Amino acid sequence: MLEELRDRIKEIMLGEVKRIIFNTRNGNMTVVEEKKDGDSATNADIEIGKIFVNKLSELLPGSIIINEEDFNENVFKKIKSTRFVWVVDPIDGTKAFRTDGNNEYCVAVALLDNLRPVLSVVYVPEYELREEKGLIFEAIDTENGAKLNGKTIEVDTDIKCRNIACVNHIHRDVKLNKTEEIVSDLCNSSETIRAYEGHSTLINYALVSADRLQRVFTRRGANIWDIVQSAYIVEKTGGEVFYLDGRGIFPIRIEDLTFNDNKLIMNFNIACAKSVKEEIICALNNG
Repeated sequence: MLEELRDRIKEIMLGEVKRIIFNTRNGNMTVVEEKKDGDSATNADIEIGKIFVNKLSELLPGSIIINEEDFNENVFKKIKSTRFVWVVDPIDGTKAFRTDGNNEYCVAVALLDNLRPVLSVVYVPEYELREEKGLIFEAIDTENGAKLNGKTIEVDTDIKCRNIACVNHIHRDVKLNKTEEIVSDLCNSSETIRAYEGHSTLINYALVSADRLQRVFTRRGANIWDIVQSAYIVEKTGGEVFYLDGRGIFPIRIEDLTFNDNKLIMNFNIACAKSVKEEIICALNNG
């Protein structure tokens, strides 16, 4: 069943969703909502969200859907007693989506079974990577590894921090905190990015896998729909996404989530190769 669900989601993304995205980017964009946190929603966010809410309910009756654009306390309460939960971000990187020439936005869907991911598809319509335009990351529980544009992502098995790059996503702030400084100091190079400059969190998680686990990505508290889809891709590639105490973020624990103003925030977490995790945890404990 997972294979059928994945294939159907890809069809939706490459069909209806793609048409909405390029129609909107080609002069038909309307900002529907300016959000309290400085983010925004466009007509494409709303339309794509509605498509997935309708289609996913048909594909898996009885499931519930966490959709960024209509998430609320009622949905949050249902998470605790529902086996199958979809996590949808209609467009992650709306700032980029609204900016000409900035292609760092994506559409992402994951399926949770008792709060553990079993399926994920992340569609990057325009992002250029290794001379490719348009990327689809995918992973399901019944197959080994994760795929990028249909090819299994091959990674190195023994990586050290000094050989890789670090990307810190610090959202509103402009300075690194102590944890981010420690991780950055371990790595060969580091970069600081901010959502308000048009950087997609989901794409940066996915690139941990696409770069053969040759980078570390740190993210301060972000919404669940900005994390789990690509975090599962990292896990299926052979990497890890974990909290500062070393616990993996899966299965998702309700106590690790903060519900506030229709947001569902996960704690500070780090994505990297397994061998790098050991170095990072050791450095954090000694720091």
